[in-house]
Amino acid sequence: MPVREIRPEERADFERLESIAFASPLSEEDLRRRLEREPEAVCLGHFDSAGTLTAGMVLPEYQMRYEDRFVPMVGVGGVASLPEYRYQGAIRRVFEAAFARMREGGAVFSALYPFSHPYYRQFGYELCQLTARYTLPVDALRSFRCEATVRRIEPGDPFDGLQAVYDAHFARCNMAIRREARHWQGLVTKEPLRERVYTYLLQDAQGPCAYVVFAAQNVGEYSKEMRVREIAFAHPKGLRDALGFLYRLSAQYGKAILTLPDGVPLHAVLPESYDASTDIFSHPMARVVDLPRALALKPHPAGAAYTLRVHDAMIPGNDGLFAVQCEAAGVSVRRLEADAPADLEAGVQQITQLLLGFLSLDEALYSPQVTLRASGDVLRRIFVKRPVYLTEFF
Repeated sequence: MPVREIRPEERADFERLESIAFASPLSEEDLRRRLEREPEAVCLGHFDSAGTLTAGMVLPEYQMRYEDRFVPMVGVGGVASLPEYRYQGAIRRVFEAAFARMREGGAVFSALYPFSHPYYRQFGYELCQLTARYTLPVDALRSFRCEATVRRIEPGDPFDGLQAVYDAHFARCNMAIRREARHWQGLVTKEPLRERVYTYLLQDAQGPCAYVVFAAQNVGEYSKEMRVREIAFAHPKGLRDALGFLYRLSAQYGKAILTLPDGVPLHAVLPESYDASTDIFSHPMARVVDLPRALALKPHPAGAAYTLRVHDAMIPGNDGLFAVQCEAAGVSVRRLEADAPADLEAGVQQITQLLLGFLSLDEALYSPQVTLRASGDVLRRIFVKRPVYLTEFF
């Protein structure tokens, strides 16, 4: 029962497999459109002895921000298996092949959007982000004023201004993806008037300061709501300008739904805090693929030295006891064969949360999978809280 890359001529079979697995409709027109999306993304499939495709997944590749630099990250999407082949280990075999491929390709992390968190924990993934979604009347933004120049982005326009704001906005966020033209094209759409998706760039005296991409959705015969696909700003004034621009549309849109990163106190700056309700929009998961490299890239105080034991049942190169030391030439990571107690011991899931800064060391200690045997003073300076924001969906 081999696992191999799905060939271009087999992609239609994989799309049909997804349709059956997810019980989602698939017309021939749907199939044509799906085959056109991300043709460069690798698909891995599990085939039975008769050559039937029984399970598979899509592995889009990205450059992900990690500790103020970009490292390779592989997304996982479209994880599906035919009902008649389930509970026979096909998905596990595909993941094993996928992890080997990721490491060979230099990936440091992998991420996915789960249908079930317990299901993907068995493959080493763990919660890495909680995205707050706000729902409020557009009129609730009445205290904001837009003083910037606003321009609607048309199909074919360059993405330079949007890119400048994006880079400034997500500069400190681990997991933010380095945007390429293909990502912008998927966000702003090729037919904005037909799809009713509108992109506006705001500029002040210093240059691009914010942008907002939103879709219009009918909620009655005359009323619409604004579903903000993405809002970004280079500085706080940029956000105030963007919210002031959205307020201009309050006569047409009754309600706005938008997501904002941690650290933006929207409730605190609204005239009436009760106007906005909040829920968690997405719960993506991540896992470290190359632990020694991720540790080596993590900032360490000079002279820091500690041992770390990690349990990773899926990637042998991550599993075991490691000695980490910050020397003049950088951070060195050595694997030890000894069976000695480590200063810090955890599963790969919790180590991933610590590496990304989703949890600080003290927060991670609430997990029964984490054991701290040292004083923790040095480790607390390494595993600190950081903004985390995965910007692409796959």
